Amino acid sequence: MPSPDVSIIGLGRVGLPLALSFADRGLRVLGVDKDPERLRAVQAATMPFEETGTQELLERAAASGRLEVSDAVPDAARAPHVVITLGTPSFSHIEIDMRDIRAALDDLLPVLEPGQSLILRSTIAPGTTDFVAGYLARRRGFEVGSEVFVAHAPERIAAGRFLEEIGTLPCIVGGVGERSGEEVAKLFSVFGAPIVQTTPAQAELAKIWTNILRYTEFALPNLLMMDCEQH
Repeated sequence: MPSPDVSIIGLGRVGLPLALSFADRGLRVLGVDKDPERLRAVQAATMPFEETGTQELLERAAASGRLEVSDAVPDAARAPHVVITLGTPSFSHIEIDMRDIRAALDDLLPVLEPGQSLILRSTIAPGTTDFVAGYLARRRGFEVGSEVFVAHAPERIAAGRFLEEIGTLPCIVGGVGERSGEEVAKLFSVFGAPIVQTTPAQAELAKIWTNILRYTEFALPNLLMMDCEQH
């Protein structure tokens, strides 16, 4: 298969619909995941979870040959754009578990080349994108923003509405340095949604506060119901 246009690390509820959406818009996509059952399902053109409309996209991607999969994170560096969508569970109410993302970075570090983009799409703490940029600069000597590109492009789509919102919900891109935001915006422009350029910290905070708003929208009606049941 020709070299992919974009690699997605993590084929969960964020990464797989994103990979399929890129493939459906004509890009060659490499999906990377270490779960063998999930990889087998994708190779068999069977969605491993429910998300409206994605089964049809997976079947089209399989028929077109625009989606391949791998269990090796370094393979992701075959593409000019690498998107990390790994989960970041919470240790507590204020601390995010970054171990999977750090492990992926260490796997990618020896194989990244000038001109590539590294895009964080997971929920991350403010300052993480700048930390990743500094890590690449220290360990590989890259000049981030001109030689390689690092950005946070947070996923803010509601469950069950991915295919609807990927083309309409404004895409926030918080790039490090002079050109990172511009390079990553080019990738996500294939979806046709408005692109909003921010700083990395602003993008990180936008994702966190979007989550807080959604949790509040669920929690307040439940609290009201509990109060009503007591009176």
